[in-house]
Amino acid sequence: MNFRTKVGLFLLWVCVCVLLFADLGKSPSLLVDSLFDFGHVPLFMVVAAVVLRVLDTRERQKADLRVYAEAFAISLGFGAASEIVQHFLPDRSFELGDIGRDAAGALAFVLVAYQHRRPMPHARRVAMTGLAVLAVLAALVPVAAAAADELRARRDFPLLASFETTYEMKRWVVKEGSASRARTHATDGLYALELRLEPGVYPGATLDFPPRDWRGFESLAFDAYLEGTTPLPVTVRINDLEHNEQYADRYNKTFTLKPGANRVVIDLHEVERSPVGRRMDMGRIALVCLFSYQLKEPRTVYLDNVRLGNVKAPGRLP
Repeated sequence: MNFRTKVGLFLLWVCVCVLLFADLGKSPSLLVDSLFDFGHVPLFMVVAAVVLRVLDTRERQKADLRVYAEAFAISLGFGAASEIVQHFLPDRSFELGDIGRDAAGALAFVLVAYQHRRPMPHARRVAMTGLAVLAVLAALVPVAAAAADELRARRDFPLLASFETTYEMKRWVVKEGSASRARTHATDGLYALELRLEPGVYPGATLDFPPRDWRGFESLAFDAYLEGTTPLPVTVRINDLEHNEQYADRYNKTFTLKPGANRVVIDLHEVERSPVGRRMDMGRIALVCLFSYQLKEPRTVYLDNVRLGNVKAPGRLP
């Protein structure tokens, strides 16, 4: 094994460490999270380069197309394997989209590398370069969508959620249930979030990327329409980016939704004082979670008009 191959294998090992063990902390916004995800593209350009170097024992310009196809296939297999491993690691998860970004990076590299110092018809060169560019642009689509959503969120603030666009749903994570936009029981705009809770320990929905700075506001309020004939206790959890994952270090309060239309109002001064031994950093709010505990039967709740404001007293919609 020559020196250059050893260097290539070392770089591949570094890529493994980045994929499996790098902890960048909680992203400050969905846009930043999308940019981190896009990082798979340049990372797998490096992976494909290393794999190609290991496979290619001759001068690269003399290698045939088969070697480049093998480099792409091995890189893609490496990406898929890393996602499978992450499924079994704490605080990591399997992401099909990451495999797509891995493929885009590896494909872009091998298409450009194959042309290097190799004569070929101009039309073929343009087609291969165009395909490489399209692969990268496809991986950039979620970044562009997240940027547009970020601009919309800044424009709508202090409205945190109204579910008027499909991409807004990317900010929400649903566990032990499912959710979709619905034109039923909307109180702000045309759509509400139809949240279908299944029997489980903590079924609910989390706003994972709210605007972070809540300073100067007195309340968090949202509208909730509960289907059925019996009340439903739901708990609201709020924590900041400094949260240590302990129950005493966050805001947790249970509200009882009555059948029909409800308006829940939360005092943010109470939220700020909730962590034991410190004040919650209202300028760095990390998430808002609405969940039921030990739910025994399926329930459906429609959420809308999640916003910060100055309303001090809770009430029920007429």
